[in-house]
Amino acid sequence: MNHKIINPINNKNTYEMGTNMDITKQLYLAKQFQEIHHRNKMFILPNAWDIGSAVIYEKFNFPAVGTTSAGLAYSLGYSDGEKIDFEHIVQIVNQITQRISIPVSVDIELGYADTIDGIVENVTKIIEAGAVGINIEDGCSKPTPYLENLDIQIKKIQAISKLKEKLGIPFVLNARTCVFFIKAGKEEERLSIAIERANAFHKSGADCIFIPGAIEECNISKLIENIPAPINILATPMTNNLENLERLGVRRLSLGSAPVRAAYSNLIETVKQIQDENKISKLLDHDFSYEIANKLFAR
Repeated sequence: MNHKIINPINNKNTYEMGTNMDITKQLYLAKQFQEIHHRNKMFILPNAWDIGSAVIYEKFNFPAVGTTSAGLAYSLGYSDGEKIDFEHIVQIVNQITQRISIPVSVDIELGYADTIDGIVENVTKIIEAGAVGINIEDGCSKPTPYLENLDIQIKKIQAISKLKEKLGIPFVLNARTCVFFIKAGKEEERLSIAIERANAFHKSGADCIFIPGAIEECNISKLIENIPAPINILATPMTNNLENLERLGVRRLSLGSAPVRAAYSNLIETVKQIQDENKISKLLDHDFSYEIANKLFAR
């Protein structure tokens, strides 16, 4: 099925796919994004699933925006896990970077390619679309949970890191290890496995290490103590005390797919009420009027 994404933005500063955005602006945003990872405080990275959600995050003064692979997939009617065509992702990134003026980081999951050269080509497309950060992960939860061979993942990260000099953009390479997320190995081994992989990724050129999953604060503290790189944690019910995370030394907290799931949950509850109760009160029970919406998205 061909899902054609139409760009509704009419702006003289927009650019065609495959050409570079204003290199001065992108270089500035890349340096800015690098810098906020090294401040002595944690920042929250909200994850967008379309242009509108990215605009909202910018309007509410977040310092940067990440994409959510799950959210992008849901918005196109698919489940998460590299089910959508990579060119759709490039198009959406292109549109987001045209519309907002803060750094954009892109989740490319496992890289959307079977070879390192293919992954490098895809990262190049994302950076050329205006992004200044990428996430690359080392594991997958479906259909069978697994972690990529460490040596192979190191080669991927090394190859991606070399693109910074080649493209002239010092983008943030956020290397994700899925040890806790997919519950790899025995529970008592996960901490040491995560530390080993994280340090290997950092030595290979990763600027930040993303360790998602339900992780106890004592283990977050040990991760930070043993990994000499900014640590990125995923917002979960177990990692919802922001003050404690900052005190522990977490530098980046990703909201992940939680915002898009919250939005769709509200929609589901609304349509369930319409179907089950023949009522529309949930649909109207908010202050986000047509006028307010138009004002929020005005350019």
